[in-house]
Amino acid sequence: MPNIGHVQYRKSNNSGELIAEWIHADYGRGTGIASGNNDHTFAGNYLIQYFDSQHTLVAELDLEITHKTDAYHLTWRKNGIVTSVGVGMENAGVLYAGYSDVKSTDQ
Repeated sequence: MPNIGHVQYRKSNNSGELIAEWIHADYGRGTGIASGNNDHTFAGNYLIQYFDSQHTLVAELDLEITHKTDAYHLTWRKNGIVTSVGVGMENAGVLYAGYSDVKSTDQ
């Protein structure tokens, strides 16, 4: 299934920082580090850098995480344009989310 992925975020020991592990049907897998939210929840706005399995920077995005009822909603943007959307849930202090890339109408 192309165009889909999964990511998990956990809080690091540094305030406002998340550590990511991701996998994507088209791009393989890797890690990431997000900074921005100083709250004790996952909800907030972050700047995140994603790296491939060779530790090469592959993307730098704005990440917005909102919490509604039992679900987290995630939106990734580059230069203000939505690139991906996802939904997830928290379990044992880890946020697990599935996501899909948004295709631009300009392509």
